[in-house]
Amino acid sequence: MRNWHSLYDIFRFPLLVMLFAMALLGIGNSLTNTAFAPLYSVRSDFILLLGNAALRTGTFLLVNFPLLALIRFVTKKGGSATTVTSALTGYITFHVMTMYFAHTNMSPDAYSSILGLSMTSVDPLTLTSSVHYPLQTGIVATIVTGTITLWIFERSRRRWEYSLFAFISRDVWCVIVTTLWCAIGGIVLALIWPYFLSTLQIAINFITSDTANPVNIGIYGMLERVLAGANLLTLIRSPFWYGANSGSWISMGGASVVGDVNIWTAQFASGRISGMSGHFITPYYILNLFAVPGMLWACYSLQTDRLEKRRTLGLFIVLTVLSYLSGTLFPLELGMIFLCPLLYFLHLGMTGILFGVLQAMHVYLGYQSTSGLVMTAMPGSLAELLVYLANPSLAPRVVMIIIVGLVYLVLYYLLTQVYFRYLAIDIFRTGGKERMVQGTLLAVGGIENVKMVHSSVHRLTLGLYDHAKLNVDLLRKLGGMRIVETKAGYAISFGAASTIVRQGIQQRMRRNMRELKEREQSA
Repeated sequence: MRNWHSLYDIFRFPLLVMLFAMALLGIGNSLTNTAFAPLYSVRSDFILLLGNAALRTGTFLLVNFPLLALIRFVTKKGGSATTVTSALTGYITFHVMTMYFAHTNMSPDAYSSILGLSMTSVDPLTLTSSVHYPLQTGIVATIVTGTITLWIFERSRRRWEYSLFAFISRDVWCVIVTTLWCAIGGIVLALIWPYFLSTLQIAINFITSDTANPVNIGIYGMLERVLAGANLLTLIRSPFWYGANSGSWISMGGASVVGDVNIWTAQFASGRISGMSGHFITPYYILNLFAVPGMLWACYSLQTDRLEKRRTLGLFIVLTVLSYLSGTLFPLELGMIFLCPLLYFLHLGMTGILFGVLQAMHVYLGYQSTSGLVMTAMPGSLAELLVYLANPSLAPRVVMIIIVGLVYLVLYYLLTQVYFRYLAIDIFRTGGKERMVQGTLLAVGGIENVKMVHSSVHRLTLGLYDHAKLNVDLLRKLGGMRIVETKAGYAISFGAASTIVRQGIQQRMRRNMRELKEREQSA
C-alpha cells in the first residue's frame, strides 16, 4: 500500500497544474460566458481576448492532463531525460496505433483529437472522405506508456555493450524499444476497448430506461465521478448532456432539442423552463459550493501547527474561491484516490445519494452552455447560481439547493474529520494504530526524545531533543515516503495516517507526563 500512496507525492505537482488550468478556465468563462449577462457584461474587446486566451490555455492543460501526469511519473521514477523522451514518443505512438486499429463504428464520444492527431480516409467505392481520431483512453494511456517506459529504461541500463546492435546507444535503444512496445500496447487496447465501451453502454442503457428514477440518477452520479477519475468523462456525460439519452424538447418554433444541457439552455433563453431539465447538473451546485469547501476546511482544521496553518491559509482560500468560480472537484477526487481511497469511496456514495435525493425532491437547476466541450464544462458555479437566484421563478429552487447544500457542507466536514482521525490508518498500513505509533517512537529514539509533534492530512512533523537517535530506514519501512528536516523538526510524509499517528504519540506523551508526576508525588 505504501507504493500506492507514494503516487500521491508524485502526482501532487500535476494536480496543482490542473488547479491552475481550472483557474484559467474559471476566469475565461467568467469573462466570456453570456449566461452571466443578468449580473454583468464585458464589452471590452481586449478583455474578451484575454478571456478567450485563458479558456484556450486552460482547456489545453486540462485535456492533456494524462500527458502531464505521464511526464511527472517517469521523471520522478526514472530521473532521466531519456525516460521523458521515451515516454513522449511512446505516448504518441500509442495513440497513433489506436487511431489506425480501432473500430470506426463506435460512438463519436469514444474518439478524441489528442495532441492534434487525426487521419483522413477515402472510401474507394463512394469516394467519400472521413476523419479518424485516436481513442479517448484517458489515464489508461498514462499507465500503459509509463509502465512500459520505466520497464524498458531499467532493462536498457543492463544492456550488453557487445551485442549485435552495440552501435546504438543505450538511450536511443530505450526510445526505440519503448516506441515498439507502446505500438503493441496501442494495438491491443484498440482491440479490447470496444468490450469496455459495450459494458459501459449497458449501464448507460439502464440509466436511460428511466431517467426520472432516483436510483438511476444516483447510479449515473457515481459512475460519472468514477470515469472522471480516469479522465473519461466524455463517455458518460455526452449521451446525457448533449445527446438524446436524457430526452428531448420541442421549442415554440418546432425545433427538437436533445440533451440535458442543451434543453436547459434553450428553455432558459425562451423563458419556458420545464420541470425535468437540469437534473443531471443540479448536484454540482451543492458539490462545488458546499461539499468541497466543507472537505477543504476540514483538512485545514486538522493541521495542528499554527505556523503551518498560517502559511497554508492562503492556499485554502484560493482553493475555496476556485471551487466557487470553476469547481475543484476533479483534482480533489484524484488526490483522494491516491491519498485516502476509502474517503473517495465514501464520497462516491454521498454523491450518488445526492443525485438521487435531488431527483426525488424534484429540484432541478441546469447549466447554460453552447460550446459542447464536455471536459472543460464548469457546471455549478456561484455566478450562475446568483443568476438563477435573481430569477423569481427559479429562486425557490435555489433556496432549496442552499438548504441541502448546508446539510452536505456539515456532512462532508464531519466525514473528513472522522476519516483522518479514526479510519485512515487501518486502510493504509498493514498493522493498526498501536503498531504505527510504537514503530514511529522506536524510530525517533523513544517517547522521551520527542519534544513536539504536529500533523496535517498527509504529513507528520516531529521535533526531537537528540537528532542522532533518528532511524530513517525504520521510518521508511513504516511507510514514510519522504523525510525532510525543517525548522520545526523532521517532516515525515506518512500520508493519511499522519493525524492518527500524531494523536497516538500525544496520548503517549500525556500518559508519560502523568506517570512522571505520580512518581514525583509518591517520592
